[in-house]
Amino acid sequence: MANTQSPSPTSTEALEGLLAQWRKTVEAELLGVPFEKKLVTKTSEGLSLQPLYSRVDLSEVPNLGSAPGEAPFIRGTNNIGYKNSSWEFSQEILAKDCASFNSALLNDLMWGQNSVPVVLDCATRAGQDPDEATECCVARCGLSIADLKDLEVALAKVALDSIPVHIGAGSNALPIAATYLALAAKRQVSGKSLTGSLTADPVAEWVLSGKTPAKLEALYDALAAWCKQAATEAPALRTVGVSAQPWFEAGASATQELAFALSTAVEYVRALQARGVSVEQVASQIRFSFAIGPTFFMEIAKFRAFRSLWTRVLSAFGAEAAAGKVAIHARTGLYNKTLHDANVNMLRVTTEALSAVLGSVDSLHIGTFDEVSGQSDEFSRRIARNVHTLLAEEFNFTETADAAGGSWYIEKITDELARKAWALFQELEQQGGFVAALRAGVPQKLVAAVAAEKEDGVAKRRTGVVGTNLFPNLKEKYLTIAPVDPSIKAGLAAAIKARRPAASPKTGDLKALIAAAAAGASIGQLAKATVSGEAETIQPVTCRRLTAGFEELRSASEAFAKKTGSRPKVFLAKMGPVIQHKPRADFSAGFFAVGGFEPVAKQSFETAEAAAEAAAASGAPVAVLCSTDDTYPALVPVFAAALKKAKPGIVVVLAGLPADKAVVEQYKAAGVDEFIHVRASVRDLLAKLLKQIGAL
Repeated sequence: MANTQSPSPTSTEALEGLLAQWRKTVEAELLGVPFEKKLVTKTSEGLSLQPLYSRVDLSEVPNLGSAPGEAPFIRGTNNIGYKNSSWEFSQEILAKDCASFNSALLNDLMWGQNSVPVVLDCATRAGQDPDEATECCVARCGLSIADLKDLEVALAKVALDSIPVHIGAGSNALPIAATYLALAAKRQVSGKSLTGSLTADPVAEWVLSGKTPAKLEALYDALAAWCKQAATEAPALRTVGVSAQPWFEAGASATQELAFALSTAVEYVRALQARGVSVEQVASQIRFSFAIGPTFFMEIAKFRAFRSLWTRVLSAFGAEAAAGKVAIHARTGLYNKTLHDANVNMLRVTTEALSAVLGSVDSLHIGTFDEVSGQSDEFSRRIARNVHTLLAEEFNFTETADAAGGSWYIEKITDELARKAWALFQELEQQGGFVAALRAGVPQKLVAAVAAEKEDGVAKRRTGVVGTNLFPNLKEKYLTIAPVDPSIKAGLAAAIKARRPAASPKTGDLKALIAAAAAGASIGQLAKATVSGEAETIQPVTCRRLTAGFEELRSASEAFAKKTGSRPKVFLAKMGPVIQHKPRADFSAGFFAVGGFEPVAKQSFETAEAAAEAAAASGAPVAVLCSTDDTYPALVPVFAAALKKAKPGIVVVLAGLPADKAVVEQYKAAGVDEFIHVRASVRDLLAKLLKQIGAL
């Protein structure tokens, strides 16, 4: 925990003097390069990360004296952290049908998993039966649950009164809630003994799909009904979901994730208050979900900052400070995961999981290394599940409450991140709230701008992704996206069509819905009885992966190899001794390898003519001249002219970019087609070359 004693003025002045001396020494070593440009890192969150932090940086940071379990809960909601009980091991399971899901679930529960997350497919979350939904919505992004029979199979042998079950029900929770409570009643399990969550999050679904199944007001009515009825029927279940995961997967910054989660929650509080649900009840029933990104310390700060922000929001609504003890679920994101060199994904999820644990989340899903492919097996699930166990039992992160507390760096960026997120939240409030901002497309545009910046960083390799845009292994067997099996949707559609009763329930009252579900009513039938009306559309966010562009290049090269018998080749014309050509030859080999090109570079050359002759004879469609800026004026004209004469269609590339634009034009006139350098967009240039040779 942070030191609560303020330094004396004398010691502060002395430290400031030492820091000034340190900075003066560093600036002298930089030889005129600005300190801010060289050593200060600008982030997409709007923060400027300093190379050194001290207690001086904490002079304006509030709540340094707060303890774990105390408002505003920066240090967690429990005064002893995970000492008595660790976070929930809440591992999602990828399965095509309910029986497969149950088989995997029972196995995983035997080996350490201690909660049951049920991720539903798009059709179920939208209140559609498999025969009513389009193929892309059924059993593709989650589990298809069409009625009580499906849910009974999925949760067979699961002790509902002993283990928390978490179900994100989509825009309208009532159909799934009725089905789940019908299952509990059938097993003679009291609703009062059910734990976990069964939540509706209409805004998140709206953001993902771009449309609602009914007007938002009708969905708010259904949410309020579920909150009120759950308070008596299943009081331990959380009923209101707020997911920032769609924003993360679309490329948002941590600032945006926090602000948008707050704004969504405020929309729900206001809507539910207007329908007779108190802010204290909403606070006790809400569950926030965040994805975890790769920036380790920023992610720790994100979770710490969010609790303080939520406490501040509740205070503004007049709630007691204790209401800020919020439940936060986290899952490792897909945004930065790769199909290539997939084992590196395990390194990524491990550091991400640790940042969530140090941020004191309540439940956690750690993705399998093959999760991005849409399928996993017992081995990959076991490895991911064991990361929980390692963090909790071998590395002992359950022993210390707020292990990150007292770090000058983390305390400072927690405060800065919270301030940035609050400022953005206030901007959204000034626009009429989050729903109004979504209708105007403001959050979507903000996230698209940040995502474009991140993608540009990966394309130009300012941001490295090992195994994809850096250090690729062209001999590896990489993951492929699980193919779509049309028979799955057809089978599910036929099954529910055969057993769905002809009569539909007529009322949205929960008790009547439970009775209807017990009698066999489908999710689609229950949904129609609870909400109806015209859909409302907005511009949805586009979930993406940072490395998809490079993976497309590698796939094109693989296809080219199958078609022609060899990968696209690039000839490296290495001029002179090793010391002369090696730096740029190595750079060039790495530059082209990330696009699946195979380098041809067995020898070095003494003359440009010899290099051009070898390049033409190699059969490679691309040749790169690798030497130094000093030697290029003599080499470039001869090499380019000779090579173009011998092989007119070849692409001539120069490793390096002259600072003088006039020289660049001279080299282009001599026959150079492209220049590769550290500021070039690797992805765009390689895509262009693959198109030229007919591989893309």
